[in-house]
Amino acid sequence: MNYPRLLLSILLLNASVAQAAPFRIADIRVNGLQRVSAGSVFGALPLNVGDQADDRRLVESTRSLFKTGFFQDIQLNRDGDVLIINVVERPSLSSIEIEGNKAISTEDLMKGLKQSGLAEGEIFQRATLEGVRN
Repeated sequence: MNYPRLLLSILLLNASVAQAAPFRIADIRVNGLQRVSAGSVFGALPLNVGDQADDRRLVESTRSLFKTGFFQDIQLNRDGDVLIINVVERPSLSSIEIEGNKAISTEDLMKGLKQSGLAEGEIFQRATLEGVRN
């Protein structure tokens, strides 16, 4: 893991959020969704229309959205009293191909991978892949 880069990202996030003036949220817009539903975003978001948005709550919202594991990048912006959430989704697995396997049936291997969290259509998590590899 690149800790200096992570630290820089956190500092920049805190610096950009620290300059934000509190505002009452009139609307929330989410940009960048492709596979993840808006309901999943709103379900994980601790802010609602009518809430007061301040620095602490915006940082908390970003953390809550990252904890879902669906996104590799999240940016919160403001347009008047509208909270704009720009997201970049993590890639999903389009297909899994098994080569060179003779000891275990492909069907059993696919079941095992699915139980481990690796299945077609699922969000790709490198940590899950590393766990299966080990």
